[in-house]
Amino acid sequence: MIQVSGLTKVYRRGRRPALQDLGFEVRPGTVTALLGPEGAGKTVALRLMLELERGGGVTLFDGRTYRRLRRPEREVGVLLPDAHPRSGNPGRSARGHLRMLAAAVGVPARRADDLLEQVRLASVAEHRLRAYSAGMTRRLALAAALLGDPSVLLLDGPTEGLSPSTVEWLHAFLRAFPAGGGSVLLTTRNPREAALLADRVVTLDQGRPVADQPVSEFRRTRLHREVAVRGPQMTRLADLLTAQGAQVRPEGGTGLAVAGLGRTEIGELAYRNGIMLHELADRVVEQPAPRPVRPLTGGTGSTPTVQLRRLSAITVGARHLGGPPLPAQVAEAPPTVELPPVPAPADDVPSAEAAPEEPAVAPQPRGTRAGQHPDLPVARSGLTAPAVELPPPSAPAGEVDHPAHSGAFAAPALLQPAPTLAPIPAPESEPEPAAVPPARPARRGSRVTAFLAPTAGPAPALPPAEPAPTSTPADPQPLTGPDHWNG
Repeated sequence: MIQVSGLTKVYRRGRRPALQDLGFEVRPGTVTALLGPEGAGKTVALRLMLELERGGGVTLFDGRTYRRLRRPEREVGVLLPDAHPRSGNPGRSARGHLRMLAAAVGVPARRADDLLEQVRLASVAEHRLRAYSAGMTRRLALAAALLGDPSVLLLDGPTEGLSPSTVEWLHAFLRAFPAGGGSVLLTTRNPREAALLADRVVTLDQGRPVADQPVSEFRRTRLHREVAVRGPQMTRLADLLTAQGAQVRPEGGTGLAVAGLGRTEIGELAYRNGIMLHELADRVVEQPAPRPVRPLTGGTGSTPTVQLRRLSAITVGARHLGGPPLPAQVAEAPPTVELPPVPAPADDVPSAEAAPEEPAVAPQPRGTRAGQHPDLPVARSGLTAPAVELPPPSAPAGEVDHPAHSGAFAAPALLQPAPTLAPIPAPESEPEPAAVPPARPARRGSRVTAFLAPTAGPAPALPPAEPAPTSTPADPQPLTGPDHWNG
């Protein structure tokens, strides 16, 4: 008995695993098939079972792993043609090759001769291995796997590349092997071969197990029988078959695929109506494998739920909050919560007559030095700035005359009369002049002595500069004369 649990193989981090969480059982006296396309992970599964590669999961052969078997060659027979494309030395004969392996396994030499008879290679037993065909090499590898008389066979694609006669013989051998209590696990890409050989089919798709079904359920869900019909009068025959309750699908211009009726009924119906047929054959159509469905779970592993709660109606004053009015039966069922009326919203501005007149508040001066006004020039050199008095407004507060509006606009409590600004008092004390650093001593008799000497008393105030008279610039005159010639 073979027990496989959680086989997983990842070749490179961040990529799709070659095999993910594969588990199944192979019971004694049965044939189990691993079905899947190329790259589905069938060979990887066999190599993990034999511990030829490192990965996750465990495989037990009668309760023990492969490495813990005392004589694994006598308990498990293995056929991996991809790992060993050629069996033995090409210059050695088939009989000599099997006898060498029998000595290594510990079985008598006559066991090799019996297996050559069983795999139908006795007539070419003395031929060199280099002269063997692909089918003969496959049968010799099968004989080598049977040398220790194992109870379990692991076969990777045993019928690939073989002739039809060799495939027929191998199918008969594999169906007869479990009769003695043995177990067979094989891989294949052909669903019809799996349905023909296996008692249980495990389907793989991109490294994930898709289905584990008995062969009866597998044939019902994955294989579909139909009849292929060809002839010159397919349109008339299709109408007759549809009237009989058959499912008809056209194939090209001269072919039909019929399901629901057997080949005999279709032939008799065509004969009674004088319809000529060129082809009438049964066939099996493969259905696509089901895709694995991933459960949608939250971060904590639990399925998210939505809770619906019935809210009570809330009435504020005489208004109902929540949009349109509710029906009578809905509004009266839940309890009503009475709240005080809501005052008028803040955006409703009262009229100009009702607005109370607020006293004018003089603007507070911003932080300046020595009480100076922020909008007037600063007095310098002890001069006092004259007081500025604004004329009284020509219109009462709250009204603005404009030729475009002709006094129709009124902004209540928005325009106030401009306050009268008081004169800015002069500073009490004159700021002391900054200390002048001592002059650098000059040599006696130097021309710059008088210039560097400090002046006594404060510097005289300069008169305000008068604006320069505006004059029209004269036309430029050409430069002539001795000064121009001398540069």
